[in-house]
Amino acid sequence: MAESLYSTSEVAVLFNVNRVTIYRWIKEGKIKAYKIGKHYKISVSEVVRLLRKFGFPESAIHDLCGDVRE
Repeated sequence: MAESLYSTSEVAVLFNVNRVTIYRWIKEGKIKAYKIGKHYKISVSEVVRLLRKFGFPESAIHDLCGDVRE
């Protein structure tokens, strides 16, 4: 089964930052993203990794991203 992908706008909402910040994080290599046409997409596993890095509790990660297993 293919992994779900988030848009930069969706990730910006999750982290409560501007979409431009997400683009900057991608450019700096802080976020792994896939360029599809003119747009970047970010995998659920990458979003979960960032949420954990930022110190979000597992319950919040589950609420935001659903049942994520590693």
